[in-house]
Amino acid sequence: MASVLGMLEERETAARVRVEGLREEVARLAELLEAAEIELDRRVIARKNWSRPWQPRRPRPPP
Repeated sequence: MASVLGMLEERETAARVRVEGLREEVARLAELLEAAEIELDRRVIARKNWSRPWQPRRPRPPP
């Protein structure tokens, strides 16, 4: 049981490191966009990302 808890703690730590890295990348990108005087509206971005929701492929009938 202790090894399972250790593995979970390692995975949680790795996930936290990845999230922190993503936060740093987003902050760096925001700084670059601001320096280039490009304004982004989060609502517009969200609408574009979700305008066509993902749909699973339908199975094709056999030939």
